[in-house]
Amino acid sequence: MPNGVAVKESTLQQTGAWKQAIPLVIALGLIIFSRSYVTHIEIDWLNFIPALATIYLIFFVLAPQRVLSRSSFVQSAVSDDRSARKSFGSFLFSRWFRSLVLFALLITTVEFGLRCLSFHRSLTYARVGDLLFTPVPNQKYVEKISLSHSEVNNYGLRGADLSPKDFEGKEVILCLGDSITYGYGVDDAHTYPAELQKALDQKYPGHYLVLNAGSNAYPMSFEDQRFLYLWNMGLRPQVVIVGYSMNEGWLGNMVDSDAKTKDAFGQRVKFKNALRSFAFYNLVVENWARNYYNHVKGKFVPGTNRLSLTPEEMDSRYEGYLDRIVGHLKSHNVEPIFLLFAGYNGQTHRYDTLGPFESRFEAFAKSHNIPIMRSEDVLRVGEPANATLENYFIDQAHMNESGTVKVAGALANFLPGAINAENSTAPSNQRSALAAPAGH
Repeated sequence: MPNGVAVKESTLQQTGAWKQAIPLVIALGLIIFSRSYVTHIEIDWLNFIPALATIYLIFFVLAPQRVLSRSSFVQSAVSDDRSARKSFGSFLFSRWFRSLVLFALLITTVEFGLRCLSFHRSLTYARVGDLLFTPVPNQKYVEKISLSHSEVNNYGLRGADLSPKDFEGKEVILCLGDSITYGYGVDDAHTYPAELQKALDQKYPGHYLVLNAGSNAYPMSFEDQRFLYLWNMGLRPQVVIVGYSMNEGWLGNMVDSDAKTKDAFGQRVKFKNALRSFAFYNLVVENWARNYYNHVKGKFVPGTNRLSLTPEEMDSRYEGYLDRIVGHLKSHNVEPIFLLFAGYNGQTHRYDTLGPFESRFEAFAKSHNIPIMRSEDVLRVGEPANATLENYFIDQAHMNESGTVKVAGALANFLPGAINAENSTAPSNQRSALAAPAGH
């Protein structure tokens, strides 16, 4: 064969190989840049495109000699002829290497399949000054336990966006707290603040606006910082329900730590946000593994109800944080209402409010004449005397829909009287802003 003909055929073969590689390049691009064209939760179903692209790559890994049939390099690399000399880089097509790539592609396919269901849209947080983490405003996500679609509004609160009209003629009730207030394990419509809004609307239509400022893992000191943050954003509640937190300990003390410690914690928040941007991580770690953790955490993580406290921890730190938040509320002419949540007590094997922090929380409210409602008392209404109350909970601390509805209904009856009693000695201009509507 003349050399010219051989060169021409070689050139044509190389050109054909490059043309065969074009779909592979397109598939890689669809996968790598998927977040640039699937930009929000309403079009997450478009993740089927990178999912199909990944399946195409799986086919290539399984049969590269068929996808790139005109590539002499690939044909040589996958050849079983041991006497043939392999080109540099042929190990990329060895069976062991392709097996590793195949496993990664299978995980990636699952990832994009889960993204079609928005499982990669998890709640993300950011640091704002001394508030070490707070939900980023204006995000839609999937609640990690109920797997329901949820949203954080323009104020960073759980629920729909708020406009100035939503506040007109209404008394604003801001609910501070940890994951119990946030509504861990239930959808947006069945958190206790959402249920409280429904109950108040039935009793006093159009008079109250209830806002959910709960956040996962918040101790009391973070509740205080969250109130100041929201106030600086322009939110002006007349009443704040201070929800009891199950998260006291080292995290609560971080508000008074040095700048280096806060910066290091802020980096961990960013890292956790990055992990939560993957659907596979959210499903396996945040959901499936969380269920197992909730089953065994009583043995490994005693929690608030079983901590042994020194006098310094009990009297100075915790009560100091209670003093701080109440002081900030009072200085802004906001009336506090305490809501004491029951949790599972490993010593009594019941859901109660007998833990040391719970006792201090209640004692503080009484000594400072702050109205307080105990969820245990509410949940026990209509139950046998020896009831453990487990039917109202999804785990050791968080209420299910039955629990939030019952607590919210009682709170709707409790609030107007508590507000009026709290403001009976306040100036008349403050009382008029907080009093229950006439005729009710």
